[in-house]
Amino acid sequence: MRDILFKKWTVIGFLVLLACILIVLVEFIFQRHQEVMRQEIQSRTTEELSIIRFKLEATILADIYVAKSLSTLTTVNASTVAESWEKVSQRIMEQGKYIRSLSLAPNDIVEYVYPQEEHHNVVGLDFRTLPEQWATVKQAHELKEIFIAGPVERGEGDHVIIARCPVFLDPPYNQFYWGVISVDIDIDSLLQSLEVDKVLPGYDIAIRGQDSSGEQGAVFWGQPDVFKHAFAKEMIYFPHGSWSIAIAEQENVNILDQVPWFQTNIVRVIGYLLLVCLVASFLVIYRLYDKSNRLSLYDELTHLPNRRYFMNELNRYFEREKRAKQPMGFALLCIDVNKFKTINDTHGHSVGDQVLVECARRIENAIRDNDCAARIGGDEFLVLLKGGEKGEDLRKIMDRVRHAVGVTPVICGELAIPVGISVGYTRYRPDMQSVNEMIHHADNEMYDEKYAS
Repeated sequence: MRDILFKKWTVIGFLVLLACILIVLVEFIFQRHQEVMRQEIQSRTTEELSIIRFKLEATILADIYVAKSLSTLTTVNASTVAESWEKVSQRIMEQGKYIRSLSLAPNDIVEYVYPQEEHHNVVGLDFRTLPEQWATVKQAHELKEIFIAGPVERGEGDHVIIARCPVFLDPPYNQFYWGVISVDIDIDSLLQSLEVDKVLPGYDIAIRGQDSSGEQGAVFWGQPDVFKHAFAKEMIYFPHGSWSIAIAEQENVNILDQVPWFQTNIVRVIGYLLLVCLVASFLVIYRLYDKSNRLSLYDELTHLPNRRYFMNELNRYFEREKRAKQPMGFALLCIDVNKFKTINDTHGHSVGDQVLVECARRIENAIRDNDCAARIGGDEFLVLLKGGEKGEDLRKIMDRVRHAVGVTPVICGELAIPVGISVGYTRYRPDMQSVNEMIHHADNEMYDEKYAS
């Protein structure tokens, strides 16, 4: 019985171990699958970010180069520009998509603005008196190229970038500096037109590069932490300088929620279905094996171990004692049901079988859990006593077995059949050569008792 329990616990332990390994494997593959899906989503998002970068760069450059035409016209004929300032400015404003205002500053002093009604207070402004603005005007002068300044605030919560276009009267040598044209571009409207929240839900975007300073510049749109956690960055290039735009997942948003549940969890669904099928198949195979094993090792009628099982167990103990330096000893009981042939002949084999089943149950209940009782054929039983009992203790066990079997008749329907048994025994001795010798000795003892009664 202990061996059976050991095998069952071994199988259960193996199944638990197998299940744990498969669960770990499924979860590992699931995590890898999610990483791949996340990378695919991020790859598509990076493409969207690239499109946003392109639109932003293209729109700003388009407005800048529309304004640059004013610089070219001024270089050719500054007086004509001054005379036709309002018409020329209106035309440029119409062509530019996000241009909010224009200013013309000969010798870096503002003389003309458009629209004049909104910005008339700027006329007469000397950039040299405003350090922050003068720095960007001077930068454009020294670079001899359009320079993007800002964003800067124009009113409450209203931001623009300023394109400083230096004007030289001797292109392409650019030695005679005339002044600067400033173009205010509405960066807020431009960024809102990109509809980032709709195009990239679940993501945060930030832009850095105040005054075209690139990745080293301050963040002017979005949160600075976006650059710490960004999985993609793009550069927006201007005639001189650049901005850096970055994208990161929002802190409390799982981008995999954008994917259908089944697609996200397909590895788990398939993996755990296979796990259940595998465990179920293993259990079915084990049950079939266990049933087959029981048929080969257990008596079909009494469900006690059969001769094959018992002989394996007896040989194991015999060999163990042979090898032991200090043998513990064990004993063998040989049991036979008295007058069993008469019971069969009188009441039939069906009743005889019931008597055998009941005798087997009573014998098994009379011995200890670690002892082994077996039916080896017909009405014969063998009991392996594994405790090494000697003398009086062994006789007490034999008396307990006799009493257990014969204390009450076996009830078969309306029949009450008295049953008795004959018991022979033998103890292991070092001089014994084989288990057959032990069985032969116990068998002789049993027959002596049988014939004596």
